[in-house]
Amino acid sequence: MVDGLDALSAGYHALFENARRVCEADERVRAMWLSGSLARGDADAGSDLDLLVAVRDDAVEEFARGWREWLARITPTVIARPLPFLPGSFYSVTPGRERLDVVVEPVSKLGSSFFRTRRLVFDRDGLDARIPAAQPPPGPSRERIGFLIEEFFRDYGMSDVVAARRDLLLGNEATHLVRSLLYQLFCEANAPLAPRGVKQWSAKLTAAQRELLERLPTGGSDFAAMLAAHEAVSQAFAASARKIAAAHGVVWPEELEAATRRHLRAHRLPALDEG
Repeated sequence: MVDGLDALSAGYHALFENARRVCEADERVRAMWLSGSLARGDADAGSDLDLLVAVRDDAVEEFARGWREWLARITPTVIARPLPFLPGSFYSVTPGRERLDVVVEPVSKLGSSFFRTRRLVFDRDGLDARIPAAQPPPGPSRERIGFLIEEFFRDYGMSDVVAARRDLLLGNEATHLVRSLLYQLFCEANAPLAPRGVKQWSAKLTAAQRELLERLPTGGSDFAAMLAAHEAVSQAFAASARKIAAAHGVVWPEELEAATRRHLRAHRLPALDEG
């Protein structure tokens, strides 16, 4: 058994062995690697099976046309969808709810592969040596931090639309949006982050950031409660964003904030006024 695979359910063990058997029997596939959490060594019971396969350049087009038949030799599926811009690549779900994702790379493109962290399964031609070394992830981006702050004020300033339409569902969605922006802001400020999958949600936060997001409301069951929830989350964003902007030399959008506050006050709505 491959190291780390024991963290996954038994269905994944058979799925991996089937994938390896099919790949090794297909001469077009010159090498196969594990990717994702299994390659990083942090797989757990919530992980899926990510594979990278190197296909001969002269066979990539044929392989891409027939990927569904190729997948069917590995496993039946209840979902199987191609990955855009990566011919032959796909994500899929089996009847047992195992998740199998496969990325196909032409042999000639391995030297510039985006997928640097991988664990070799088999290699017919010594291709593993072509994979570029993993680069350290970048630190916080001032541009990204500035964009998230501007995006917050852009969306926050449309609270009058929710009020004018008395749309409780829209207001709750707006609250979720601000929570999402705050999460993204925290993640950017925490960079560089250890490589992790998108579903490793809380692991990208500090303990204090996680505690803050956990205690913030997610919405309200009536209009007044929704407005209160939206304002609480918005105040948390603004307070956190000011500290993060100052720490990373990001210019605060004073004019945008002032215009937003004036607009909301004119509509008799909360405008980041504490107390």
